Amino acid sequence: MLLKFIAAIALLVSIHLFAMTALGHWCGIAVRKVSLGFGPRLLSLGIFHLHALPLGGSVQFKDTREEGVPFDEPVDYFDDAFNHKARAVQVLIPLAGVAALIAVALVLRQGAAIPSLVHGFAQLIAGAFDPLSTGRQLVGNATAFAKEHAFLPLLGMLAAKLAALNLLPLPFLNGGQALLTLVTRDLREIPAWQHKLNAVSAWVCLVLVALWLAAVFAYIEGR
Repeated sequence: MLLKFIAAIALLVSIHLFAMTALGHWCGIAVRKVSLGFGPRLLSLGIFHLHALPLGGSVQFKDTREEGVPFDEPVDYFDDAFNHKARAVQVLIPLAGVAALIAVALVLRQGAAIPSLVHGFAQLIAGAFDPLSTGRQLVGNATAFAKEHAFLPLLGMLAAKLAALNLLPLPFLNGGQALLTLVTRDLREIPAWQHKLNAVSAWVCLVLVALWLAAVFAYIEGR
C-alpha cells in the first residue's frame, strides 16, 4: 500500500516538474537543475537529479537575482534568465505544473476531479488544524480509497489533491510563486520584504508537515 502511494506521488511529481521545465525551455529560459525528490542524491544525469525521497521536487531556472550579475557579461546574458522574462511568463511557468496535475485528474477522475480539487483546499487546512481527529480520518479515507481502487483512479485522486496543495499561497508552492510575481513591482530584484516572507513561510510549511505527520501516526496507532 505504501509503495503504491509513493509510486503515484513520484509519477505525479515527475509530470509536474516536466510541465514546468518544458514550458520554461519553450519560453527560452535556461534550466539549471531539475530535482526529483529530497534527501541524498542517488543519480545525476546532466541537469536531472534523483533523490532518495521522491515525494516532491523542484526546477531551478537561470535567475540573476540568485546567481548574481557578472559585470563583464554582454547584454544578451539576461535573455535566457527567468526574472527577465515577461510577467505573464513568470506567472504561467509555476502554474504549468498545477495545470498538468489538473489535466491528469480530469482524464482519470473525470466528473470527480474538480470536486476533489475544491475539497482538497479545505481538507489540507482542516486536517492540519485537527490532526488527531480530522486529519487521522482523512488519512484513513485516502488509505481506504487506495485499497478499493486500482492504481489509475488513485493517481487521479492524488493529482487533484497535489494540485490543491501547490495552489496554496505560500512562496515555496506554485500558487504563492505566481501571486508574488503579480504583486512584485520590479521582477529583476528580490525586495527585502520577500526575504522575510520566505522565512516565515518556511516555518509555516514545517508546521503543516509536522501536523500531517502527526495525523499519519495517529492513524497508524489507531488501527
